[in-house]
Amino acid sequence: MRIFDNYEFTRDSLKSDFKDCSDFLIREVYSGGRRTLFCAFDGLVDTVALSHSITEPILRDRAVFETPQQQLEHIKTSVAGAAEMVETETFEELESLLMSGFIAVYVEGCKTALAFGVQGWNRRSTDEPTNEAMVKGAKECFVEVLNDNKALVRKRLKTPKLKMRQLMLGSEAKTPVVIAYIEGRASMEDVEEIELRLKSAPLENVPDFGVLSEYLAQGVRSFFTTVGNTERPDVFSSKLMEGRIGVMTEGTPFALYTPYLFSDNFSSLDDYNNPPYYSSFIRLLKIFAFGISTFLPALYVAIGSFHQEMFPTPLLYLVATSEETTPFPLLVEAVIIHILYEIMREAGLRLPNTIGHAVSIIGAIVIGEAMVTAGIIGEPMLVVVALTAIASYVVYPLYESVAVMRLVFIVIAGFSGIYGLVLSASALFVNVFSISSFGVPYTAPVVPLTMRSLGDTLIRQNWKKLAPRRVRIKELEGTSDE
Repeated sequence: MRIFDNYEFTRDSLKSDFKDCSDFLIREVYSGGRRTLFCAFDGLVDTVALSHSITEPILRDRAVFETPQQQLEHIKTSVAGAAEMVETETFEELESLLMSGFIAVYVEGCKTALAFGVQGWNRRSTDEPTNEAMVKGAKECFVEVLNDNKALVRKRLKTPKLKMRQLMLGSEAKTPVVIAYIEGRASMEDVEEIELRLKSAPLENVPDFGVLSEYLAQGVRSFFTTVGNTERPDVFSSKLMEGRIGVMTEGTPFALYTPYLFSDNFSSLDDYNNPPYYSSFIRLLKIFAFGISTFLPALYVAIGSFHQEMFPTPLLYLVATSEETTPFPLLVEAVIIHILYEIMREAGLRLPNTIGHAVSIIGAIVIGEAMVTAGIIGEPMLVVVALTAIASYVVYPLYESVAVMRLVFIVIAGFSGIYGLVLSASALFVNVFSISSFGVPYTAPVVPLTMRSLGDTLIRQNWKKLAPRRVRIKELEGTSDE
């Protein structure tokens, strides 16, 4: 509904819309011989800035004008001192601005209102990230305030080619969302496609970033995602420089970016701060850890259940001796211990920090030792599960996918042995190779092979060789215009 020039109607409409809202502040004054309305929300505005920049200058101004529009223009250009100003003609936009920390100024007889940004809510400082720790990287992270996150990115990418389109999503509660990209590097067709998807999403509100990731994902169904997330501005900025498109949401300290490739799971910014030989070793180590965390328990169950001849004789004797006293087959043992591990891990995450670590660590030690002593599970199985759990944290971005795939492979291996395990792994590889995001293959630049990118995939070359050959995301082999 549009704002009318009737003062009583505008005032009563705002009061009606925010009825029973104790934090809604409204004040009626006379300025320039006309009734003037101030509206704001308590707790969302900086009262000092509000007083010094808006209310006091307007109330002290003695100028008189013939028309209300002249007075409003005078306030906009010569009186109010706030840097951020929006002129709005609808109640919907005006109310959205009020709930974003703006103060509204309405002059009797005008069909428009002015909204000045004087935000002043409490906010978290940009401390060191909690989920993406870096040994030699920057010690700052995104926060829950969208404007602060935009500033963190702008501070790192000082170029006018960095674009940030802001949308308002949600049919009931509007939430600001920003699409970030670098002009000339990102595909404008992909930017338009992402904007269209977000605008057409049937959302009542946007409580967190995970809601939007479902609308950005493309391709076939898989355990793996084509949408990455990060809480680090330096990581986000580097992805934009590669031609990717980012999405930031008000109220969450995580930003999304797409396309997200499988190789992204095995690299970090620390790779570029360490010597090339060490960074290459760490990347290969992560790939090896991913293989262990995904296939080792299933392989142990398959060999122990169907292919015992593959064990070396000393190891076979050890496994047979240990499993002789246990009441369950290897398949049941593996499923039980992995489910118990996930329960203890979840308990450690959800409990308060003061007791969460104690429960997860002590629970694992006590329960594991008790189960082995009681003969419920064998010692080799406990070693396999412990090694698998440690390896799964080496490639933490893939933890959710690996946790589910591991159980699936264990069950398959328990019923069909290595043959079933190989077939299921082949099906997984086919699934991964068939995924693409905005025309970019998920397994690029390895499959299909982009020779210029090999120096920054499985290994990392030194910057003298790497910098001249940096490949943008849309320049990878196999990329199509979807």
